[in-house]
Amino acid sequence: MEFLEGKDLKRRMMESYSRSPKGWSFVLSPSPRFGFFDAAVSGPDVNWMIKLDTLFKPSPIVIGSEVEAFPRRPRGPFSYGYRALPPELALQIMGGEEAGPRERTLAELLSVMKSEPVAPETGRAYAEGPLVLTGPGEVNLSKSQKEMDDRLSSEMRRLLKLRYPSYG
Repeated sequence: MEFLEGKDLKRRMMESYSRSPKGWSFVLSPSPRFGFFDAAVSGPDVNWMIKLDTLFKPSPIVIGSEVEAFPRRPRGPFSYGYRALPPELALQIMGGEEAGPRERTLAELLSVMKSEPVAPETGRAYAEGPLVLTGPGEVNLSKSQKEMDDRLSSEMRRLLKLRYPSYG
């Protein structure tokens, strides 16, 4: 299995997502070791294990690899995906237009989340999500996925030492 970083990882995942945008899940949790964050991303025909150095900076270090299907596929109440966001609602959310009552805006947003996920196109507005945040170790991993998790952790520590020599 190959490790992908940052933009290459995002590009490959978006290619997979765009081919089939329905039935995805994105579960994020603190890693049980080393203080990283783990993500299990599942689509209809592909699964990814991702490691992030942090959630608390705008451009975290991100690495990942394709893996076999998760023993118990992580799911939330809505499938993960991009949903078309009406331009007027996007403006309200960003504060560029006078917002209506908060309840109406939330109801409109919930309606968007109930719509079918789509492949995003340039120049359009989308709501992305949901990401499900769980506690550490709540995503079941197979033996080979645990081995991959260890390899990703080692690679993340190596990258952090290269980029930040005073790290660990």
